Amino acid sequence: MTASNPKAPIGVGVIGCGEIAQLMHLPVIHELPELRLAALCDLSRTVLETLSTQYGVTACYQEYQALLDDPAVDAVVICTFDHGPVVEAAIKAGKHFIVEKPLAFTSEEARPLVKAANESGLVGLVGYMKLYDPGYRLGLEKIGQIGRPKMIQVHDFAGRFDRYQQLYTQVRGKDVDMERIKATQTDVAARVAAGLGQDHAGYTDLYMTLLMLGSHDLAVLRGAFGVAERVDYAQAVGPTHIMAVLGFADRVPALLEVAFGAQYEWWDEWMTVHGEKDEVRIDFQNPYVRNAAATVRLREAAGEGPSERILPGTPETAFRRQWQHFIACVEGKAAPQTPLQGGLDDLELAERIIKALPVKPGGGQA
Repeated sequence: MTASNPKAPIGVGVIGCGEIAQLMHLPVIHELPELRLAALCDLSRTVLETLSTQYGVTACYQEYQALLDDPAVDAVVICTFDHGPVVEAAIKAGKHFIVEKPLAFTSEEARPLVKAANESGLVGLVGYMKLYDPGYRLGLEKIGQIGRPKMIQVHDFAGRFDRYQQLYTQVRGKDVDMERIKATQTDVAARVAAGLGQDHAGYTDLYMTLLMLGSHDLAVLRGAFGVAERVDYAQAVGPTHIMAVLGFADRVPALLEVAFGAQYEWWDEWMTVHGEKDEVRIDFQNPYVRNAAATVRLREAAGEGPSERILPGTPETAFRRQWQHFIACVEGKAAPQTPLQGGLDDLELAERIIKALPVKPGGGQA
């Protein structure tokens, strides 16, 4: 949607055309009539050439600022590795945006982004697509019916990340400057270590686990119960396996466990809420599989005996619902459900969890 023609489709630029862009964002943008693929940006010319032909996009850039300067671009989706600088540039360029998780790598980096976005009047969403999942929304409805929880559990061991690849055709470019990528990774690692502080810089890998895989779990927990008031306990179970006990309002405890590396043939991510008489469990699906919503399991009384029901969520792709919500926000018909403040809240909680661990100076895991 342009200012001069409010009925025209929103011109979207995709910054970073890797896996999540190719598997989810590009197909959804292409199919929604309210959106138009206006430009692509990626470090690989091979990727740009292939995708430009596939989607009929002529405006292709290797630097994101050039895409942001394109007047045909009304909004962007940010799928790069280092999100914060691109968010800052998008706001300065006056573009609406969706940014993939995490919003930034530290709360210090994220705080001015939240302020700038709020002052800009632009629509800015963090891509917490699970909060748009119809099964998750159904689960929240059921959780609201069981009263004060006795206990919350959030568990994410994920599973094999290679199984979904056979479902899609993806182009990978080998013509990328690896020295540039390594320099960015080194810079990010230094910023993360500085953000954690000297006493906890040795937990960088665990912190990144929380920001990458665990970002979904922090978000669904916050979406259901608000921001955690306390971090009562944290344990580094392994180099990429962390467990924490959090405290929520009304003295409700939550056990959070996140780990990379499981080779399960199923997707192992769920949230269970234990009430006085009932139990609600939300089982999430592999995020890379389209039209697969979360499933809700209810345990409740049936007369004087137990009963268990399984409620499947409406078959839908959460990414598609996210984009539909974004369109509604740009058109002034809705307020953002996943604003940048939530991204900042999750970064602050991740830092609090890491700092609840024993002192571990240095830059690498033991």
